[in-house]
Amino acid sequence: MPVGIGYRPTVGMVLQDPSIWICVGIAMLLIAVGLLRRRALEAHGAKGLWIAFWILSCLPLLMALDIFVMGLQSGWRIVGSVLQVRTDAGVAEIDLTRAHAAWVTQNGLYALADRVLGTSAGAYASGLFRLSNGEFAHVYELAGLPRLAVSDGHTLVVLATPDLGALARHVAMGAIPPVLPVSVFPIHPLAGAVTLVVCAAMVVVHVAMWRHYRMRVPERVTSHWGVTGRPDGYMRRSSFYRWGIGMAIGLGVLFTFISCMTWAGCLLGAIVEVLVAVLWGAVWRANLGTPRTA
Repeated sequence: MPVGIGYRPTVGMVLQDPSIWICVGIAMLLIAVGLLRRRALEAHGAKGLWIAFWILSCLPLLMALDIFVMGLQSGWRIVGSVLQVRTDAGVAEIDLTRAHAAWVTQNGLYALADRVLGTSAGAYASGLFRLSNGEFAHVYELAGLPRLAVSDGHTLVVLATPDLGALARHVAMGAIPPVLPVSVFPIHPLAGAVTLVVCAAMVVVHVAMWRHYRMRVPERVTSHWGVTGRPDGYMRRSSFYRWGIGMAIGLGVLFTFISCMTWAGCLLGAIVEVLVAVLWGAVWRANLGTPRTA
């Protein structure tokens, strides 16, 4: 089998993904709000919250960068006798020595019915989809191009990119073998384990902050600041501590589940957990100057 046959999108094509610009827009909005509230927060002794707000704005920017990098790495290529297809749902591999392929239409049995994991944005589809025939396939499609379905009996992919003719010349054309649904779902147990470790570490951080600050802050702490920077929300310090622990555990469970499907969930979960810990630490420090009432 030849090496070097494949397709990778250009930078310009990747930048057409609306998800990138949505993330950038959210980051710009957070930065603008942070600038508007900076003086108000500093005037009320909550500079740490302003810094945490800036750190929070980095999250959508990192998400945009992750989408951009994944987009550049997406596409397909032939390596030896294996067809490798990288989508937003991960990497799928097909043994071309026993695979069959056929040209399919947009509205036939191999039409996209439901998105399971990935992106579907008008002229672009990438990820794991359920097809009209009930099977699941790894899909990488650009609108307006011929569609080629390839299966080796274990994995099914549907492609619509330039240069598919080169792929069709190196795979047997004919009836496409059906695949079992259980064989197509991406599972990443290591990513889930890493997310659990991060969650446990953040729980330890919250416990450490509680032991450090509980005798140095008042019984009733400020937990929220309004648009003007004035405190407008209060909570018992023990309740604020339990909220932090609860969020660390709850987010850990959520992102562990997401991480088992995609490594991006592991990165996102770690960033969110750290940001929550930073925010909680900023609130604890903002309450240090308040006279204790208990």
